[in-house]
Amino acid sequence: MSRILIADREAATVKSLTRLLRGEKFEVESAATGKELQEKLATTKPDLILSALHLPSLNGTRVVEFVRGVAGNIPIVMLCSKGVESAAALEGATDFVMKPFNADDLLTRVRRALNAAQARRTIEIPQRELHDPKSGRIDAREVADFLGVPLAKLAGALGVKYPALHKTPSAPGLQEKLRPIKESIDLVSNITVSKSDARAWLNNPHPDLGGSTPMETILDGEADAVVTLLDNALSGIPS
Repeated sequence: MSRILIADREAATVKSLTRLLRGEKFEVESAATGKELQEKLATTKPDLILSALHLPSLNGTRVVEFVRGVAGNIPIVMLCSKGVESAAALEGATDFVMKPFNADDLLTRVRRALNAAQARRTIEIPQRELHDPKSGRIDAREVADFLGVPLAKLAGALGVKYPALHKTPSAPGLQEKLRPIKESIDLVSNITVSKSDARAWLNNPHPDLGGSTPMETILDGEADAVVTLLDNALSGIPS
């Protein structure tokens, strides 16, 4: 049974969504503020978050940005008022639904996001050469080689100093930062047939990234946005 966390300050919205989702046999938790959201993410492991764009006590931080920093690539379906759906897409949400909600549409999008996340978890990863053979950790030097970029440029994307990265490219402290980049490579390799095709896709401007290429987005330190884009492509969610 999937667990869904509703993050919204509007009690009526939370009540109606809780009734709908529990009627479909989902487990449901809720948070009305950023502090409550942080507490829920620390104590539970939701499979998906239904969230408003903003929550009290996040001090202006967008919910998507906050969740990505705390819980990685958990699916996030945004609850949008008319006119702000584009903001949800640009901020890296998995999908969005418009208020007032259509129950069938909301449930379809929730199930689609959950199925996509499950499919991504079960993808058989072919790029084992990107891991250090001794430690099993992701190796930044191998990642840079796959991307076709200098290790120094990857160091900038990771926010670390080049000498340290050159000396220990698979250090434990690098793994959290390397993981979304490696995940991007895994996913793009699942929809292309060769390394050269994967690189071509990564270096082609994409409208969902504001006209930037996925490679530029990764090197800007925003690999999570590329993961979301590829997740949506694999699950058939339209751009």
